[in-house]
Amino acid sequence: MKISPWQLFWMFTTLEISMSIWLTVSPTIEIAKQDAWISLAVAGVIGLLVTSILVLVSQRHSSHTLVEFTQRLFGKWGGKLIGTLYILVWFSVSADILRIFSLFIRQYLFHETPLWIISVLMVAAMVYINYAGSVEAIARFSEMAGPLLLAGILITFCLNLTNLHPSLLFPVFADSGVMPILKGSLVNASFLGESMMIMMLTPFISNSKKMLKPVLLAICVPSLIAVAIALMVIATFGTNMGSALFFPYFSMVRFINYLEFVQNMDVWIMFIWIFSVFVKLAIYLFINSYGTAQLLGIKNWKIMIGFAAVLIFSKSLLPANVFGMLDYAKIWVTYIFPIFIVALPIVFLLVSLIRKPMTPA
Repeated sequence: MKISPWQLFWMFTTLEISMSIWLTVSPTIEIAKQDAWISLAVAGVIGLLVTSILVLVSQRHSSHTLVEFTQRLFGKWGGKLIGTLYILVWFSVSADILRIFSLFIRQYLFHETPLWIISVLMVAAMVYINYAGSVEAIARFSEMAGPLLLAGILITFCLNLTNLHPSLLFPVFADSGVMPILKGSLVNASFLGESMMIMMLTPFISNSKKMLKPVLLAICVPSLIAVAIALMVIATFGTNMGSALFFPYFSMVRFINYLEFVQNMDVWIMFIWIFSVFVKLAIYLFINSYGTAQLLGIKNWKIMIGFAAVLIFSKSLLPANVFGMLDYAKIWVTYIFPIFIVALPIVFLLVSLIRKPMTPA
């Protein structure tokens, strides 16, 4: 199982865009008002710094996944504990994403369809691609889905130009200030932190020494798109409506109408967005299955695919208030980002530098 650094770029670009522009723009506008685009630009810088640390850690242990190198750094039981915590986080995130996806599809496409049917169809596709081709198949699919997603977004930008009211973007900085801008940046920065899965994927990269550039570029592209979307959403709806809309970009796309001829762009965007969410969930299923197999000492990791899929599916059907799914972004910003994406990787890097266990790429 090997993927190229540029296949990794498309994987990360696709998965970063898939949920971040849907879930981070609205809360950022709510916090930073018309300066939300500045917050998202700052978030991109934070994302680049955090991802650089994650890549450095991964490159120092390029032959091992997080589950393996944490045991080398902290001993068998300490490493297993850390690996277990990361796997639990990834299982929880996978289930939340699956639930949000299913709710979104039911709300906009299949109003009377039971939620579990939508979830089952997505899980079946995730299981199939992992059984059939694992991470290589996901990477190849990303090479198709990624360009389609970027093209779709750029087309909607062009078609929405006539709906913009630039005056809604002013005044700049006056109504918010430094702290709201910084606070707003944490929302998207935390989602960009999903690049932490690089710590599980590095052994499968054909030339890990060259992965820094494509991975950082995969953070830059979604960040620039998020900035552009924030500008367009604010210039289209204003800050009050823009912060109230749960999916502001999708609402903006539905607003596009050219002479009663170019309409219903939302259907096409939703179609390619489903591909991007599929990439994200398929990768999560892979790292959950592979990581769990390593924790349990199971050589054939594919045995765990079915177990992981059932666990993700079952948790996604639990009532939202049980695990606070409605506060998904808040939980991610408050707990996951500072602990699992920032603090622990820094500890990994420091301990690695002290012990100097550099492994060949």
